[in-house]
Amino acid sequence: MGLARLQDALERLTTAIHDVETELAAMKAEHDPLASHIFISRRHYRNANDTKGGKRREINARLSFNTACELGFRGSLDEWKRLMGAVACR
Repeated sequence: MGLARLQDALERLTTAIHDVETELAAMKAEHDPLASHIFISRRHYRNANDTKGGKRREINARLSFNTACELGFRGSLDEWKRLMGAVACR
């Protein structure tokens, strides 16, 4: 009796593992536009030649923040700036 339950549980576990692996493969195959935007925005932010007062980076951060919001980013502008590397986290 116990052996049959163990065998049944093992089969269900194998099926669940297979389902999880299938979902992970599907997620890896999907293109995430917000993640791509974050990656590109961070690179542009780091490589920007800024003015003395920092206006160029500020404008770029606001423009990329607006785009990120359209792509589903739910944080604030300050959180976006921290994500870009503009401010140290406290």
